[in-house]
Amino acid sequence: KIWMVDFAPEDVGPAVDRILKDLQLEYVDQILLHWPSVFDKPPKGSSPGSYPERWAGTEDPMFPKDKDGNLLHRDVPLSDTWKALMQEKKAGKVRSIGVSNFSAQEIKDMTQGGAEMPAVNQVEAHVFWNQ
Repeated sequence: KIWMVDFAPEDVGPAVDRILKDLQLEYVDQILLHWPSVFDKPPKGSSPGSYPERWAGTEDPMFPKDKDGNLLHRDVPLSDTWKALMQEKKAGKVRSIGVSNFSAQEIKDMTQGGAEMPAVNQVEAHVFWNQ
């Protein structure tokens, strides 16, 4: 899955490349956008303890937080993220693309304008997470 800090269109390709490198593969059969929310990635080259003020509460760069501990979000249309992921599929790095925990409306909004529909919507469901 592609994590929410990598949902900016310019971060999708490098995220896919990192996954391929970690798995030592040339392509993957399927990759998903993890959650319909975009986190604001801390700046490159910074680390916990040296983040700019906006990310002052961040201990884990995968969960960027402000000084009060609130998750930091970024305004990136999911349709832009999806288009970037479609390009990775077109490049042959991914055979199938999908989403995880998206609502029907979020999928509809993301694919407006003729974009490819997700092959799968993996949904977490159990007694503690009713959706």
